[in-house]
Amino acid sequence: MLEAVKAVFATTGPVVIYPASGTGAWEAALVNTLNPGDRVLSFETGHFATLWQEMARGLGFTVDFVPGDWRHGADPGAVEEKLAADTSHTIKAVCVVHNETSTGVTSRIADIRRAIDAAE
Repeated sequence: MLEAVKAVFATTGPVVIYPASGTGAWEAALVNTLNPGDRVLSFETGHFATLWQEMARGLGFTVDFVPGDWRHGADPGAVEEKLAADTSHTIKAVCVVHNETSTGVTSRIADIRRAIDAAE
């Protein structure tokens, strides 16, 4: 089945199907890549972004929550600025909701990836 679904997603790479809600995927992403006490950078773009940072705090991570206005996606410039200021590289993850369904806001993930790379 996973081989057949590659055509649906127009990819030759591996496809992973995760049987959970988005919230389940958030939790899996956090607990399978980070350790309690790790520092994460999270951006407010709406209700679900706020829930994600609350989950991260509840799981024992230190969250730097960048407030937003719920009308704009995460700012790639702010991502780069925050990461560049972290000269000891204590930030272990950047949490950004791509499409915030509560507000309709979309974050420019490719630009955010470039900002992460530029800050290294």
